[in-house]
Amino acid sequence: MSLSPDSPLTPADLERMQDRFERALDLPVGEREAFLEELAREDAALATRVRRLLEAHARTGRELVSPISNEVVRALGAPDDRWVGARIGAYQVVRLIGVGGMGTVYEAVRADDQYHHRVAIKFLRHHAAGEPTLTRFRHERQILANLHHPNIAALLDGGVTPDGQPYFVMEFIEGEPITRWADARSLPVRDRLRLFLQVCAAVQNAHQSLVVHRDLKPGNILVTGDGTVKLLDFGIARLLREEEGGEDLPPTQTGFRAYTPDYASPEQVLGLPAGTRSDGYAMGVVLFELLAGRRPFEFHGKSTGEVERLVGQVLPPRPSTVLSPGRETALAERSAARARDRLAGDLDAIVLQALRKEPERRYGSAEEFAADIRRHLDGRPVVARPDGVGYRLGKLVRRHRAAAAAIVLALASLVGGTVVSIRQARAAERERDRAAEVTSFLTTMLGAANPAAFGREVQVREVLDSASVRAETLGNRPELQAEIRGIIGGTYLALGEFERAETEYRRSLAEYQAVEPRGGGRQTAYALNRLSTALEFQGRYAEADSLLRQATGLFERFAPEELATAGYVDLRGRILVRLGRMAEAVPLLRSALDIQLRSPTATDSAVAYAYTNLGMVTSELGDHVAAESLMVAGLAAARRAHGEIHPLVAAILSPLANVQASAGRFPEADATFQATIAMRRELLGPEHPDFAWSMFSYADFLVRRGRNADAAEWSRRVLELRGRSLTDAHPAVSTAMGVLGRALSGMDSLAVAERWLRESLAVRRTHFPPGHFLIASSESILGEHLIRAGRFQEAEAHLLAGERGLVEARGEEAEIVQEARQRLIKLYETWNRPAEAATWRAR
Repeated sequence: MSLSPDSPLTPADLERMQDRFERALDLPVGEREAFLEELAREDAALATRVRRLLEAHARTGRELVSPISNEVVRALGAPDDRWVGARIGAYQVVRLIGVGGMGTVYEAVRADDQYHHRVAIKFLRHHAAGEPTLTRFRHERQILANLHHPNIAALLDGGVTPDGQPYFVMEFIEGEPITRWADARSLPVRDRLRLFLQVCAAVQNAHQSLVVHRDLKPGNILVTGDGTVKLLDFGIARLLREEEGGEDLPPTQTGFRAYTPDYASPEQVLGLPAGTRSDGYAMGVVLFELLAGRRPFEFHGKSTGEVERLVGQVLPPRPSTVLSPGRETALAERSAARARDRLAGDLDAIVLQALRKEPERRYGSAEEFAADIRRHLDGRPVVARPDGVGYRLGKLVRRHRAAAAAIVLALASLVGGTVVSIRQARAAERERDRAAEVTSFLTTMLGAANPAAFGREVQVREVLDSASVRAETLGNRPELQAEIRGIIGGTYLALGEFERAETEYRRSLAEYQAVEPRGGGRQTAYALNRLSTALEFQGRYAEADSLLRQATGLFERFAPEELATAGYVDLRGRILVRLGRMAEAVPLLRSALDIQLRSPTATDSAVAYAYTNLGMVTSELGDHVAAESLMVAGLAAARRAHGEIHPLVAAILSPLANVQASAGRFPEADATFQATIAMRRELLGPEHPDFAWSMFSYADFLVRRGRNADAAEWSRRVLELRGRSLTDAHPAVSTAMGVLGRALSGMDSLAVAERWLRESLAVRRTHFPPGHFLIASSESILGEHLIRAGRFQEAEAHLLAGERGLVEARGEEAEIVQEARQRLIKLYETWNRPAEAATWRAR
């Protein structure tokens, strides 16, 4: 029977109210009124209460699912807040933050002056007092005491009040339900899966402690601001140790569910014993919702019998087939079709495996669940999919797409080089023999990736390592060894293993230098080019330029074909851009593009690179309209060569986004950045340096737009790769440090911000040549931060040094110089020195 809107709430009423409120909050604002009208037809008083909650949420701007504010609790006729202001042990209770079926939760702080610490204190609900409920309450406290894991809310203390009220003190968790946290940040699928792996780790830890949660749902899986998952609310958990009395606990009160139907397993709904695989089923529902934006079944308005039939008998749909409207935006995909494709296959199979009706057919543990997700993330076959030959072969190719592309391109260039080099019959025969030997070696090398031969999955990096060792056997064939090492180096390069690529390229160069007369010839020049690329990708631009200068004399000596010249000239121009020598780079890059465009044998890939490199320097010189035109032409050429999804396409989209941002077209830039990040994550993986490049570029864009929290998050993702796939010489490291410092400065974390800004400057001074414009830029940015900190004299020194360095490196008219002068104006205005401000404004 329905109660009036102001009557006291029973535990069952509270549970229903919170459930409906969560559902309403999950809906788009435009759909909430229809939901409330339907709810009113079912229960008018409940609809009124939910409406009040929504109004309070809109008023306070707080997350009110859990916790619920004092004001709302009073408005709903919920239990009183008699504990507010009381001292409980070492803690002073501040406010009521949550109401559950059995207990109330308050925020508190330490009151003994030992240290400042926020906690959550849970008391038994006053109206629910009674020995059976006290037993269950003590049981939850014991469960939490047994659990120690970074993804489980920790028990800190516990006791009994003077009037006999038991309580326990928990870690205070300020977070959002996992589904809402991910959607609010448009988290891509791969990042959602990594987030979910934290849930798996927490549940696995609980199960290893012989604890079954029995009420896993987004409201009990919160994510904090830094992306840490926290599992909480073990109020209906069950201990599996018989000696601890887990099975002898009293049943819950009539009308109070010991589970949430939307996430409950078939055995729970049917009143059967619930074990660890019941938690696995609930995790499957949570993952379904995390990906598809809805649950597998909708129970609103359905009777208990209908719920039992759906959960117990009806097969759930595949997540990819039931995406909620607009889901592609939440998943950071360009279209609904792309979002469906992202989930179809492995992820559909993984979720449906967790949602099997029969417990014995689900994953055996949370760790098995997590292992299948990791297999998917690594591009390996998943347990939930049929183990056909075609499926495994397809996974192998996709997993090593970058390596496969590098090897195929290397072989293609080998064949192309053979055709071009044939001058006579004898030379043709030698070339055919050489090509056959190289092909035979590479075929043997790639055969090692066959798991049938070795009984396990072999990583391409292992295959390359083995090939490098086996190449030693070609010591009596130096030219063949040199060519094969060049191909191995190119594959390492594509995988982001730049130091290993350098090693192979150096050995290839040494072999060519040994066999070519007078210090080297054509092949030595090409080897120098390749080695310079490996150094460039490590951020060692001065060394790369030195190698290219050595190659210049060789190229001039043997007068290579025009297309070969174009490749060399384009590479030299690109290095000069990295060194900040724009004026020297422009004529080289224009020459490279001209050669590519007039050559009948030029490839679309080479044309795309030439357009893009010239576009980048054109943007640096301030002509963003012309730069965008060049990059769009390069993008079209890349798509003609490789289709919509390819590393070269992503490599052009990344600087194109920067150009769009510089031109003030921010929505287009944001969309292009996100498309680039998604493509590079899929093609290259989350640790590839090129993926890091896109991340730090996006972070820089975000901080310039004032989105400091987002910029800090992306910067930290880049810095997680420091010492792994990124050395300090790579520009991504120092730039991410600088962006993180600027973002933290914008959020008034001044001391931490300054440490990052100073470290960024120090890294650049160590790894860039004196006079490099990025060193001067770091000086200027540090000076800007010191203005915010009120240290004007110190700021002035850095700002003036930065401005001088930028003028020397880039010239008076460069945009980066004007930005530095704007900072000087800001300094003198803040310092109340208007004359100096006017001087700089005039410049």
